[in-house]
Amino acid sequence: MDENKQNQPLENGEEKKHKLLEFREEEKPEKKPLLTEKAKKEIREWIVSLAGAVILVLLIRNFLFTIIKVDGPSMSDTLLNKDKLFVTVADMKLNGPDRFDVVICKYPNSRDNYVKRVIGLPGETLEVKKGVLYINGEAIEEPFLSDARTVRFDKASNNFGPIVIGENEYFVMGDNRDDSNDSRNVGVITGEMVIGKVRHIIWPLNRFGSVPGSEEYAQ
Repeated sequence: MDENKQNQPLENGEEKKHKLLEFREEEKPEKKPLLTEKAKKEIREWIVSLAGAVILVLLIRNFLFTIIKVDGPSMSDTLLNKDKLFVTVADMKLNGPDRFDVVICKYPNSRDNYVKRVIGLPGETLEVKKGVLYINGEAIEEPFLSDARTVRFDKASNNFGPIVIGENEYFVMGDNRDDSNDSRNVGVITGEMVIGKVRHIIWPLNRFGSVPGSEEYAQ
């Protein structure tokens, strides 16, 4: 038998099988992408917008203003527990605080925020005798203290000082003098620890209004 003829059917079979495989591969449907190019573009735009919004909020909070909620009674009766406050930041970074400003600040070795009133300024000698504040030996009126607060605070146990306040240092106290953790306990704070100035109570609505500070009280 001719070898060429003997091998011919085998070759034809392999060729048919190969063509069949090619046909089946061509018939496989193309895999569609999970997301269209339009959807991908929209997602990218959302991510960019969200990132921009986060950056804007951080810039506003760190350089312009922020909202703080009071936690505790240390600033009563000026500020009450759970009051929400509008706090400006830029003015503190540019000019620093003045006497009787109500500020948001940090304490040494603490990450928490505190709301207090600035009482003593750099270079001053501060003393409290029988509930009366003395700056450089002169008695200072504190009109933001209610009569009830003044009466309770007017006792010998509330003597403090004298203390000399250093450069770039501030002495802060709560208006509720007999229930406030402040510079009498933690020491003075530096200008970098002052975050912002309390301007307004914005919540609850029945307490909405400005918070008196250095502009209202003559120094």
